[in-house]
Amino acid sequence: MGRGRVEMKRIESKINRQVTFSKRRAGLLKKAHEISILCDAEVSLIVFSHKGKLFEYSSESCMEKVLEHYERYSYAEKQLKVPDSHVNAQTNWSV
Repeated sequence: MGRGRVEMKRIESKINRQVTFSKRRAGLLKKAHEISILCDAEVSLIVFSHKGKLFEYSSESCMEKVLEHYERYSYAEKQLKVPDSHVNAQTNWSV
């Protein structure tokens, strides 16, 4: 018999919420590590607790390398999506 679905709403009890956060954080970090090993993927994970404590995982030796890779990728994607508005504005459709 499988587990039931968890209702997606904030856990009211502080203790239960902290226990759930700790367990799910550990599971998330484990999954990040597993996918990096099994699939030879570059993985980084950043989690902040509600109190602002940082938890991180990076398959690379340095999180900064992965963040730089992400920034380069993100910048390149934005450049591809910029419409060529100046070309469309100069088109003369008169005969």
